[in-house]
Amino acid sequence: MSDLRRAAPRTSAIAVALGVVVALFLLLPLLVILPVAFSADSFLVFPPQEWSPRWFSAVLNDPAWRDALGLSARIAAGATVLATVAGTAAAFALRRLRRGQRALRTVMLAPLVVPQLVLALGLYLAVDDLGGRAGLGTLLVGQAVLATPIVYLAVAAGLAGVDPALARAARSLGHTWPSVLLRIELPLVARSVAGAAVLAFGLCFDESVLAYYLSPPGRETLPTRIWLDASQSASPAIAAVSTLVIGLAVVLLGLSLLLGRRRR
Repeated sequence: MSDLRRAAPRTSAIAVALGVVVALFLLLPLLVILPVAFSADSFLVFPPQEWSPRWFSAVLNDPAWRDALGLSARIAAGATVLATVAGTAAAFALRRLRRGQRALRTVMLAPLVVPQLVLALGLYLAVDDLGGRAGLGTLLVGQAVLATPIVYLAVAAGLAGVDPALARAARSLGHTWPSVLLRIELPLVARSVAGAAVLAFGLCFDESVLAYYLSPPGRETLPTRIWLDASQSASPAIAAVSTLVIGLAVVLLGLSLLLGRRRR
């Protein structure tokens, strides 16, 4: 026991040091991108020689960037609706199962561990074998597949705090299962569903691998547009767009945390 007590402080110090290293590894690129976004230079230069918000104005006034932003928002919104419905339905369905729950839960979470490149190629080949052609509809479905496990986990966590006796009591009073679901259980986890939808939208909006392989030519989403521009030029406009995406991600994360706090 004394050996464990002596080893515990060393283990804690190592864990803290590793955490600091990982945090710096994740945050340092942001600390570079944010100043460059306000650069007045015509090329990516760090640190900036002069400061100006002109690249934000250039991005917002560029039809190509606006079209990419609108397309990303529309695809993400559609995928969020599909993922929210599918993930919420799966959470309620698995809650009622008595057998095979573990196996089905593993299937639900599989998109989190399958490489996105494999998923993109699988969707492309599947649509091609069915005689179709991969496009924005395929991209929407693919992003919904990626976001469904996130919704499922969030809603399942919310359902874990709901007493099953409430549903049994409602059924004993004559409620059918649709009535129990819509009038009792779903309102109790409504904030969990809303928070999951926010996270799903953020994931779909910022998804790049599926968008790169499944978007038709000339219909690039915002992440794909950033990638293509970065490979062709070194304009600070890329940093400005990245800053806007980072800001949106922070807002969505804050909204999701706010909904979760109110639920608790």
